Amino acid sequence: MRRHKSLSAGQIFLWSTFGLGSGLLAGFALSEWVGGVNQTRMRRAAKNLGHSSHLHHTSAASARAVEGALGAETRLSGCTLQVVPISRSSVELRGWVGDRAARTLAARVARAVPGIESVINSILVRGEDDRIIPGSKRATDQSA
Repeated sequence: MRRHKSLSAGQIFLWSTFGLGSGLLAGFALSEWVGGVNQTRMRRAAKNLGHSSHLHHTSAASARAVEGALGAETRLSGCTLQVVPISRSSVELRGWVGDRAARTLAARVARAVPGIESVINSILVRGEDDRIIPGSKRATDQSA
């Protein structure tokens, strides 16, 4: 027959303290090795786990994915937009649109592409951004 030896309260406390201490020590050592963990890095890691099949391996692939999404949006069919790759998760939108709603829509469509985290919206609105105000200085009128 086997005899079951039970642990005393002091032994349970000792082993619990040892487990907690070694876990903390391993955590500190791991954070020094891996780097600081913050809320932004945790969100990015969770997002990457959720969309791992949609991640783009190059910045050009990201730009092509955004171009495809913009081309599929019927409300932007009359707009000529250029997608400039910045990084795997960032693109810049350039071009001219007829109104602010189209500018906003293009940025929202680009941000909705899986793997795209940042969109620089450099789209200009006709009738607003091409207007010259009389008497105002332009960058080309100033000398260095």
